[in-house]
Amino acid sequence: AEAGSATLSVFDVTGKVIVKKNIDGVRGYNSINFTTNELGTSGVLYYTLESGDFTASKKMIIIE
Repeated sequence: AEAGSATLSVFDVTGKVIVKKNIDGVRGYNSINFTTNELGTSGVLYYTLESGDFTASKKMIIIE
């Protein structure tokens, strides 16, 4: 609920880091767009958002 820097990491199912982005988030809603070239794969991927003491991990599915 506060502005600050954050790190978003995207992993494949083996745990390999595919993309890591540093973000300067604003208070409220923030979004990040990835291209298929950045991710380089389709299927199940996982992402982790870290900001200060907050950490969240979720699953996403990329469909071509």
